[in-house]
Amino acid sequence: MREAPRGTRRGRTTVYLKLLTPFLVLLLLGGLLSAFLIVRDLSSRAETVLENELSRRSLEARSVFQDQELYLLESANLAANLEGMAGAARNRRRDSVADLLRSVLALKTDIGLLTVTDLKGGTLSGWLRTKTAEPVVRNDLEWRGASFVKRTLAEGSGRQRSGLALVERRWTLAVAAPICSEVRNCRPVGVAIAGIDLRKLVGEAAGRLRATAEDLSTDVGVFDDNGRLLSSSGRIPRDLPAEVSAGASVRGTTRSNGEDIALLYTPLQAGAIRIGTLAIAVPTAPAFVTAREAGIRLASVMLVVMALVLVIGTLLSRSVLRQVRPLVETNRRLGSGDLSARAPVLSRDELGELAEGVNDMAEQLQADHETMEMRVAERTQEIRRLLHERTELFAAISHEFRTPLAVIMGEVDMLLDPAYGRGAKKAAELGPRIKESAAQLLGMVNDILELAKAETGALEVDLRDVDLGASLEEMRPTIEGLARAAELEVTIDSPVGRVARADPLRLREIILNLVDNAVKYTPPGGTVTVSAASRSGVVEVSVSDTGVGIPADAHKRIFEPFFRVKATRPQRGQPSTGLGLALTKRLVEAHGGAIRFDSKPGEGTTFSFTLKLSSRRRSGGIQNSGRRATASSQRPRHP
Repeated sequence: MREAPRGTRRGRTTVYLKLLTPFLVLLLLGGLLSAFLIVRDLSSRAETVLENELSRRSLEARSVFQDQELYLLESANLAANLEGMAGAARNRRRDSVADLLRSVLALKTDIGLLTVTDLKGGTLSGWLRTKTAEPVVRNDLEWRGASFVKRTLAEGSGRQRSGLALVERRWTLAVAAPICSEVRNCRPVGVAIAGIDLRKLVGEAAGRLRATAEDLSTDVGVFDDNGRLLSSSGRIPRDLPAEVSAGASVRGTTRSNGEDIALLYTPLQAGAIRIGTLAIAVPTAPAFVTAREAGIRLASVMLVVMALVLVIGTLLSRSVLRQVRPLVETNRRLGSGDLSARAPVLSRDELGELAEGVNDMAEQLQADHETMEMRVAERTQEIRRLLHERTELFAAISHEFRTPLAVIMGEVDMLLDPAYGRGAKKAAELGPRIKESAAQLLGMVNDILELAKAETGALEVDLRDVDLGASLEEMRPTIEGLARAAELEVTIDSPVGRVARADPLRLREIILNLVDNAVKYTPPGGTVTVSAASRSGVVEVSVSDTGVGIPADAHKRIFEPFFRVKATRPQRGQPSTGLGLALTKRLVEAHGGAIRFDSKPGEGTTFSFTLKLSSRRRSGGIQNSGRRATASSQRPRHP
């Protein structure tokens, strides 16, 4: 039995791998995508549960602080309203104040601090609880720097104030109640202050939250308004995130001892006033256990399925290869140039459709081969047309340059010819004509250069805020001079207070090009109108005339360089190079605008272009009843 060539075996192995690899890749991608979506969904649910749990525990912790605040409020009010307290505070009887406060401590056993200050915030008398002893009298505590005590004394409204204060190097949540000398109209004679150690409050809040937690331990921390950690029960970072603001809750994460911790920062309020920030911390691991377990199960299932697909794919690939060989042979014959080769259709399944497709392709190749020469001929004709247009362009440029150059050379010959005589008189006579022809030639060269810059994208404009009304007023003498020389009437609408984004010099060039074009093709006695109107964030400037108009068959080419309408000549024989409109269109587009025209033969033409309005708008807007002036009725103004 003859062995198959090595190249054939290598080819079969390659096709086999190509058939099998997509199954494995698709399975892998599908499994990974499914695992990702499922784990993400479980993680999202776990994240939602964690968010809700943080919010619930934050509410519980704040309720602990609110309960203690109410307890302190009752204690401070009780001390401030005791019979004889106002007189004792007003007369600064320290022993009497101390005795009265002792009676309050007997009722309010959880208070850590109870004191009375004078009107300046100095302590008259007070009691301070310690860890190992009964309350002791402390008359050296200072409250002058406590803002909530200052506001209580300053308002005189009988309103209580809450705040955080540092007492004996321990932070305390305190409530200040004014001691009033009169019942109806409070006149403070001092302040009664009740407080509780902040560490005790934090520990109580953390203990209550841990008692209600099923699987999440909780830590509590309190920060002051400056972002300083005052007290915490455990894994609370010392740095407060910068995103924490007065009225918003902020979610954060940290890592402590190799464990991810979820944090929630919420405003801590006392008496509807924010006095600091409350932080709640819980571990994230218990909430995401389900998501991790689901990911492991999905990975195991995906490995098993991949093994099954590998076996099934191997069997299927071998079956497909047996039917692919005739297609390979047909493909080789087509590649060698035998377009008559056709593949046998062995089945009616997808491989049979593939064979039919190969046969259709072969027939299409034969048809394409027959039409290829025709397409080559069409491309050759297109190239010839482009070469012809380029020749016409160069001929137009040569023609336009030849006229002014001929004038210059003729006038110079006259100056140099002895038969015409020499001297200043002859130079004065021929000099202006030479200068005019040279200027015309220079203008055409400049226009061609500008047009070339526009075509290559090198045309630059210096955009700035331009007052259209002021610009048109500056151009008024020039526009009126052009119209007056052509025996035309000109009307200029100067828009009031409209500021556009444009290059002042380029804008002048655009408008004067359009006006010059209108003057050239408008018979004497006609009218040229320059106006502007705003719409949809842009301003549209229009130049209209009552001239000969543009034929319909020339509309598509009117902006082409050196194009001039056949059988249409300027009314007064002015030179026209066919560059003005082409350059104007490029200048408008460089401003980010668009130019269009509307023309009726024998009735006139209107060219309009748009400019973007500046964000800086002046009052008044563009008005249709702006200042108007005509060359035939008003004396022209000179710059």
